[in-house]
Amino acid sequence: MAIPSILRSPPVVGLASLAAQRVLARGSTSPGTSALGAAVAVAGVALLGAGIRQIRSAGTTLDPMHPEGATALVRDGIFRHSRNPIYLGDALLLTGHAIHRRDLRALLPVAVFVGVIDLFQIPEEEAAMLATFGSRYGDYVATVRRWF
Repeated sequence: MAIPSILRSPPVVGLASLAAQRVLARGSTSPGTSALGAAVAVAGVALLGAGIRQIRSAGTTLDPMHPEGATALVRDGIFRHSRNPIYLGDALLLTGHAIHRRDLRALLPVAVFVGVIDLFQIPEEEAAMLATFGSRYGDYVATVRRWF
């Protein structure tokens, strides 16, 4: 099932999820949940940063809407543990915000983000990577999990 690319664009889905958290979660924060949320968000930023640095150092595209432009298959560093560390980092950022908001309803947009990315965005990227890198990408998929 295909959905319009703008509706599966990771930045759009991420920002919409953040906005939904703010609408759904009306809980008050506490120092403890704020600290825990910050720790989870920092882990997300670390994953995002590591993934972005590695992709840039490989000289390949960061544009998730045009994965066919990839010129290198990045399999080292954080990509040895997750095929999608940037999306995982995004999910952790949203989870950190949900913890900070102290309302279980704030987790619903995290689940929607992961679902949309997992069901619609990542398969498009994987198809493009398989078409570009063939069995090298197939071997990578067989040895490294999609998320973690």
